[in-house]
Amino acid sequence: MPTFPFEPTSELAPHLLSGFYIDGQWVRPSSDASVSVVAPSTEQAFATVPVAKAEDVDNAVGAARRAFDTGPWPRMSGPDRAAYLRRMSALLASRLPLLSRLWTAEVGAPVWFADMFVPTATTMLDYYADLASTFAFEENRPTRNGAASIIRQPVGVAALIAPWNAQLPILSYKLGAALAAGCTVVVKAPPETPFDALVVAECAHEAGLPPGVLNVIIADADGGAHLVAKREVDKVSFTGSTATGKVIAKTCADRLARVTLELGGKSAAIVLDDADLNPTLAALAPFTMPFSGQICFAQTRILVPRIREREFVEAYSAVIGSLKVGDPWDMSTQIGPLASHRQLHRVLGYIDSGRKEGAQITTGGARSAQYERGFFVEPTVFAGVTADMTIAREEIFGPVASIIAYDDVDQAVALANDTDFGLSGTVFTSDVERGYAVARRIKTGNVSVNALEMAPNVPFGGFKQSGIGREGGPEGLQAFMEDQAIYLPAGSSSTRKD
Repeated sequence: MPTFPFEPTSELAPHLLSGFYIDGQWVRPSSDASVSVVAPSTEQAFATVPVAKAEDVDNAVGAARRAFDTGPWPRMSGPDRAAYLRRMSALLASRLPLLSRLWTAEVGAPVWFADMFVPTATTMLDYYADLASTFAFEENRPTRNGAASIIRQPVGVAALIAPWNAQLPILSYKLGAALAAGCTVVVKAPPETPFDALVVAECAHEAGLPPGVLNVIIADADGGAHLVAKREVDKVSFTGSTATGKVIAKTCADRLARVTLELGGKSAAIVLDDADLNPTLAALAPFTMPFSGQICFAQTRILVPRIREREFVEAYSAVIGSLKVGDPWDMSTQIGPLASHRQLHRVLGYIDSGRKEGAQITTGGARSAQYERGFFVEPTVFAGVTADMTIAREEIFGPVASIIAYDDVDQAVALANDTDFGLSGTVFTSDVERGYAVARRIKTGNVSVNALEMAPNVPFGGFKQSGIGREGGPEGLQAFMEDQAIYLPAGSSSTRKD
C-alpha cells in the first residue's frame, strides 16, 4: 500500500477540522451532518468534516450581505483593498508547504505537481492586488451637456464555487478578483477537498479582513444549490462540470443573477506536418494527462497528419507507457491515483467504451495492478480514433488520450472544432507564424503554440459548453463589477479635471 504521511490533527488547527468561517469567526455547524475525507491513494478516510445545512448557508450569506451593505470593504479604495490582499498572499505563502501536502492527501496529486502549482494561488492574489492599486474604478467622459462619471462598482455578494480537483488554484482566480473588485464572498468548499479554502480563511483572518467579507462553508450539492438560489447572492462564479453549470445557469437566470461558468473541456492538440517530433512530445506529453488527466484544460484529443500517424503513435505511446504510476508522496511518481472510486468507475467505463467502439489501445487500458488499494489507472492511449467515438466527444477526466488522424490542415481545424466544448488547445509546428494562423481558426478560449501556458494577466475561459465569461486578467476583475453612469451638468466639481 502507498504511504500516507499526512496527519490532520497535528498539521491542521482544530478549528479547521470542526467548523466553518462565518462573519469573521470560526463557528460550529448547525447540525451533526458530516462526511469522511478519503485518501485516493489508500482508499482510507483520514478526516471527518462537517457539512453545511441550509441554516449554515443562510448565516454565511447573511454575513456577506451585511458586510457589503453596511461594512467598509466595498467603500474602500482599490489601493486599500490591495493592502489586505498582499497581507493575505504573504500569509498564504507561509502555508504553501501545507497546502501542497493537502493537495496530495485529498486528491492524490503527485507531490512534485502540487509543489509546482500551489504557488499560483499567491501569484493570483498578488496580481489582483497590483491591479486593484492601479485600476480605473472611476473615470469621467465628456458629454454634450457636461460629463458623465463612469463608476465601476462591485456587483455585491458573490458565491464562489471551485471544484475538488484543483480547489486552491481555481479559488484564487475567483477570490483575488472578487475581493479586488470590492465584493463580499461566500466560498463553498467541496467535501472531497474541504481544507484548502479554510486555510485561506485562516490567512484572511490573520490579515485583518473585515468580518463578513470572506465566509467559508463546506457543502455538498444540496448546500450548493441552496446557496446559488438565494436572492441575496448577486453573483455566482462556478467551476465544474458542464451538467452542473447548466443547472446553475438556469437558477441564476430565474432572477437574472450575474454568473460566470468555467466548465468542461475536450481540448485538441494539433500536430502540424512540419512539427519536430522530439520537442513536440516533450511539450505535449505533460499536458495530455497532467495530474492523472483530472484537469479541464488537458489536451485529450491529439490530431496528427495521417502521413505521420504511425510515427507519432509509436513515439507518443512509448513516452506515455514509460510514465511511472504509483505513490503520489514519492517524488519520482508521475501519475498518481484518480480522486475517488466514482472517478475510477467513470474512467474505466470510458476505456471500455473506446475498446468496444473500435479504437486500438496502444498502451495502458486497465486499472493498475501495482497496489491492492488505491484508485490507480494505467495511462492509456487510443489510436485509430474517429470523431464520432464516445472517447473523442465526452470529457473523460482521467489519464486517457485519443489520437485522431487528419489529411490536411482544413480537416484538422474542422476536427478540432467538431466538439461541444471550447476551453483550450495547442498547435505544434516548426513555423510559429503558421501555428498562429491555425490557432486563430480554433473555436476555443485559449490556444498555445508549441507549449501550454496560463498567465494571471490573461483571461481564461471557454467557448460553447465550456462556459460563460472569463477569469484572470482585467476581464476577471470586470466580471465582479457593474458599470454605473452618472450624468452631470457642465461646471460641476465632479466633472472638472484636477
